[in-house]
Amino acid sequence: MRFLGVLAAVAVCGCASSGGSVGSTRPMTQDISTGGVGGTDRLTVGSSAGPNTNTLEYAADRVWKVLPAVFDSIGVPVTHLDAASKSIGNDGFKTRQRLGKARMSLYFDCGTTQIGPNADSYDMFITLLIQVQPSGTGSRLVTSLEASSRPITFSQAYSRCDSRGKLEARILEVIRAQLK
Repeated sequence: MRFLGVLAAVAVCGCASSGGSVGSTRPMTQDISTGGVGGTDRLTVGSSAGPNTNTLEYAADRVWKVLPAVFDSIGVPVTHLDAASKSIGNDGFKTRQRLGKARMSLYFDCGTTQIGPNADSYDMFITLLIQVQPSGTGSRLVTSLEASSRPITFSQAYSRCDSRGKLEARILEVIRAQLK
């Protein structure tokens, strides 16, 4: 009799949903080739990773001047521009399927369904802010990126998505191309 009670409890727990968002919430470190000095930058990606910091070999003033073109190139509208703190970005915008010319799933992991990556078919809400800081003879780029998604056919709250690190790498790539 006790065995049946334990078996029933295991069956109920096994069928229960966690109710959490799809994807990892732990930050992970990933090496991504961006064509920089040494060819690889170490990026920390993930929903709880916090700001991403990269060192560039170019002076902060030079990097700051090309950032509006970088945002245009990646398809992110600029709504925040502060020359005093050298910060630029968008405090939050909605989009679907593509960011610039790239599929959303290239940049974000929002889980998958039977029809493919959720990032490619869900409504996305993205916040991207970048600050340029002087660092020796070069500069330091502090990037804050957050994304969340929700299905377009159901009324539900947004769930956090993880960055794949490729948007951050693309930003570095475009900056370096602009400054060569």
